[in-house]
Amino acid sequence: MRIIESDSQVKHLQEWLNSGVDEEITALNVRSLYGTTPHEYLLYSPKISRRNDGRLRDRDLKKYQHIELGGWWCSGVDPLNDYVLMMWGCFKPDHPRRDRQKIHKFIKYEHPYREETRAFFLLVPNRIWVKVSNRSGIPITEEDLQHPGGFWHWVWRHNVPVTIVEGVKKAGALLTAGYAAIAIPGVNAGYRTPQDEYGTATCVERSRNIGKPSLIPDLKHFATQGRQVNICFDQDNKPETVQRVRTAISRMGRLLVNEGCSLRVIDLPLGASKGVDDFIVAHGQSAFDALYNTAVALELWEIKLFTLLTYPPAIALNQRFLDHLLVPEGEKLIILKAPKGSGKTQWLSTEVAKAHDLGRRVLIITHRIQLGEALCDRFGVNYVTEVRTSGTGTLLGYGVCVDSLHQESQARFNPNDWSNDVIIIDECDQVFWHLLNSGTEVAKRRVSVLKNLKQLVQNVLGSEHGKIYLSSADVSDTDVKYVLSLAGEYRVNPFVIVNNYRHVAGNCYNYSGSNPKNLIAALDKAIAKGGHHLLCCSAQKAKSKWGTQALEERFRRKFPHLRILRIDSESVADPSHAAMGCISHLNEILTEYDLVIASPSLETGVSIDIEGHFDGVWGIFQGVQPVNSVRQMLARVRETVDRHIWVREWGMSVVGNGSTTIGGLLRSQHVATQANIALLSAADNADLSYIDQNFQPESLQTWGKRGSVINVEMRRYRESVLAGLVEDGYTIIDASDASDDETGAVIESVKAASVELYAAECEA
Repeated sequence: MRIIESDSQVKHLQEWLNSGVDEEITALNVRSLYGTTPHEYLLYSPKISRRNDGRLRDRDLKKYQHIELGGWWCSGVDPLNDYVLMMWGCFKPDHPRRDRQKIHKFIKYEHPYREETRAFFLLVPNRIWVKVSNRSGIPITEEDLQHPGGFWHWVWRHNVPVTIVEGVKKAGALLTAGYAAIAIPGVNAGYRTPQDEYGTATCVERSRNIGKPSLIPDLKHFATQGRQVNICFDQDNKPETVQRVRTAISRMGRLLVNEGCSLRVIDLPLGASKGVDDFIVAHGQSAFDALYNTAVALELWEIKLFTLLTYPPAIALNQRFLDHLLVPEGEKLIILKAPKGSGKTQWLSTEVAKAHDLGRRVLIITHRIQLGEALCDRFGVNYVTEVRTSGTGTLLGYGVCVDSLHQESQARFNPNDWSNDVIIIDECDQVFWHLLNSGTEVAKRRVSVLKNLKQLVQNVLGSEHGKIYLSSADVSDTDVKYVLSLAGEYRVNPFVIVNNYRHVAGNCYNYSGSNPKNLIAALDKAIAKGGHHLLCCSAQKAKSKWGTQALEERFRRKFPHLRILRIDSESVADPSHAAMGCISHLNEILTEYDLVIASPSLETGVSIDIEGHFDGVWGIFQGVQPVNSVRQMLARVRETVDRHIWVREWGMSVVGNGSTTIGGLLRSQHVATQANIALLSAADNADLSYIDQNFQPESLQTWGKRGSVINVEMRRYRESVLAGLVEDGYTIIDASDASDDETGAVIESVKAASVELYAAECEA
C-alpha cells in the first residue's frame, strides 16, 4: 500500500480538529508516522525479548506489522524528568489490528510495548496558558514564564485545578476550552495494583498491604494537598461498562482524596456524545462549563447509585400531571416515580377504585399515622383505628402504619390474610427507612414486622391477582431491589412508570449564618407587611430555641394579633388543641390562620392545594431530618410561592458510626446500632443463625445502602439540600443578611421564649 505523507498529515490534523482541539496544540504534540518509524516509538523497551543480534523476534514484528501502514503519534512532557519530552505516548494506527480477546473489536490505540502506562501532559501554547489562567483565577508570574517546565510546572506549583480524562484527544479539547487536563489511556490506568508474573497481587514494597493499589507516579506528583481534581470519563449505557467505570472512578478518586485532594466527578449526560470532546463539539463550550460548575464531590457521586432508578420504564412521561395511565392487568409490581405535586395520590386513588370494582381489598402502608389517615380519606378506605366503628370494617381493606404489621397491634396483622389483594406503599423510600432504622414503636418488634412484611410480599406477588404499588418522588433501585429480594422465589419484572417532568418551582432564598436569625428577621418583616406564611421546623420541644413551641411563643409575643396554628406530634394529638386531627382536612383549616408553624408531621403525603393564601414558605432545618425529608416538607404547598430556608452546614444526625460505606456501617460499635444490626440480621435469617449458606441479608443491605446515603448527605447537609432543591426546579438565591440590631433582638426574644417554656414544662 502506497502512503502519501501529506494526505495522512491532513487526515490526522482533521481528526483532532473534529474533536475540538486547537490547531496549535495539535501541531505541538501530534506527529504522523509511517514505515518503520513507528517501531522506534512503540518497541523500544529493554523488557522486549530480542534475538541474539538485537533484532525483534518475528512474532513481535508480525504482531506490529500494521503500524507500518501509518498513523499518528502523540506524547507530551515528562513532569518527573524536568519536563523534557516524554518517551512514552500513544500511536493510533490508520489500520488497527484485531483484539485477540474480543475478536469482533479492533485495538484503536497502541502504547509502547512492555512499558508501564503513564499520563499525558500536552505541550500548551502561551495563549492557551493565559486562557487556563483566566479561568482558574491563578496569575502567571514572570518566574513561571521563565521556568523550563512552563505550563505544567505552573499547574503543579500553584495547585491549579486539573481534570483527568480518558484519552489524549479529550485532554486537548479541554485545554482548548481553558481547563488544565491530564489524560490517562484508560479508566483503570490512573492507579496500579502490584502483581507478580502470574497476575497475583503481591506485597507493596515491605509493607503488609497485599495488593494495595497506588496512584501512578505521574498523578501522584500532581496530587498535592488542597488541589481540586475533577474526573470526567466517557459515558456509556451498557450496565457492565457503567459499573467498571464507576469502580475505576471510586478507586482512583479515593487514592487522590487520601493525598489531600478535593475530588469532584463530572458526569456527561447520556446521549450521542460519548466523550467530553464530542460533547463540547456537539453542545458548545458553555454546556461543558455548566457541567463543570455543577460537578459533585466524590462522596456524593458514589452514593448516587443508591438514589437512582435505573430500571427501564414501561411508561415514560414528561408532563405536569399524571392524568390517566393504564397498567396492564397482568403486572404485579408497579413502580411510580413522579415529581412532588404531580398527582401521584390522585392516580393511586383511581387504582384503588379499580381494585374495589374487582372485589379486591387494598392495604395502604405508611410510615406516619397522619399520612395514613389522609390517604385513607382520599382512597375511601378505613384507617385501622376506624375499622371497628365503621360499617364497612375491613371489607375494602384498611390503612396502617408499618409499625403495626404484627399480631399484637391494633390491626392484629396476619400476612396470611392477604393474597389476591392490592398493597400500596406510598412514599416507599421513607416507609422502608422508618422500618429499618426508626427508634419508635417499630424498633420493639422489628424482627416480627420485617418477617411479616416478607411473608406479605410473597403472598401477594405469588397470588394470581395480587399487586404491589411502590410510589414516591424519590423511589430508587434500592427500594425496588428490597421488595424483589423479599419476594424470594417469586420472580417478577417491575412495571416502571417515570414522569421526568421538571416544573419551575420558583425562587428559594438561602439564608447564611450559624443559626436562622437572619431568616426569622426576614420573616418578621414579611409578617409586618401582612399576608400569610408557613414556617417549617425540624424540632418541636420547648427547650429547642428554633423548634415549633418556642417559635410559636416568640411570635405570639411579638405579634399578639397574629392567628397562629402550631402543627406537631403533640398538638395534633391534643383534643383541646385546634390542630387536633387537622392533617386530613388541612386545606379547609389553614385558611383561618396567618402563620402556621409545622414540625416534620407535615413532611409527606399531605398536599396543600389552596391558592392565593400563603405568601411564602419558610424552613429552619437543623440537620436532624434526611435531605429528602427537607425537600418533601418544602413541597407540601403546591402553589409557586417564594421559599426561604436556613440549613445547617453539617447534619447532626448520623446513622451508626457515620460511615459512608455499607461495610463501614456494619462495623459500627455503637450499642444501639449493634442491636439494630442484630435485629435486622435475625429478620433476614429465618433460623436466627449467622452461618446459613443461603443467608440473604436483604434488610441489612438496604439499611446499609440508605444509611450510607444519609451519612454522606449529613456531612454536606446544606450542599445536599440545595442540590436537591435545584433538582426540584427551584432557583437558589442568596438572601441578604439583616442588621446586627435586628438579629440580636431575634436571638434575645427566641431565648426568652424558650427558657420560659422549658421552665414551665419542668414545673409541670
